[in-house]
Parts: sequence; structure tokens; C-alpha cells
Amino acid sequence: MDLDKLSKHIKAGEIEELDLISVEGGSYVIHARMQGQSHAVSSPKGGVLHVASVDEARKCLSSVPEVPLFIVHPVVYDEMVGHAASDPGVSRQPIPFRSSL
Repeated sequence: MDLDKLSKHIKAGEIEELDLISVEGGSYVIHARMQGQSHAVSSPKGGVLHVASVDEARKCLSSVPEVPLFIVHPVVYDEMVGHAASDPGVSRQPIPFRSSL
């Protein structure tokens, strides 16, 4: 779904939240949660929208209404250091939708 469709879905009350997911290489992707499923937000070229920072994500989302926004970082373990592989899970924290700056 592109940003225009995302905005329409938010206005219709269909988007529960947005997740800013950290991916390998230091970038983020934005996913919208709708009806319990995660949908990637797409770029104008049709691929998955990658952003370099939380601030860049906020700029991309500046035209859409506010919904709960979460930053999601995969929690990894490192076998070289000997951390247990018990529950790799994810770290998920709410963040402000708009910057206070």
C-alpha cells in the first residue's frame, strides 16, 4: 500500500497502528497493521519504502493522520559471545508520531 492508500485507510479507521521496523543495514521499513495483518508501505516506485531514520519516517508520514506508532527492533543473540537462544523475540516500543522539534 502506498502513502495515499495508507492515508485513506487511516481516515476510514482501518489502520490499527504503524510499525517502524529496523532492518539489516541500518534502515527501516514502515508496516501498517490492518485487521491483524501487517502490510508494508510501498515507495512511489512500487517497492518497499525504506527510510534511513525515525525522522525520515516522520517526514514521509507527515501527510497522514496520526495513529499509534511503534519502533520495532529484532532482538538477536550472538553465539560467539555465548548468549542463550531461548527467546529471540522483538523489542517493540511506542514512539511519538510527530517530532517535538
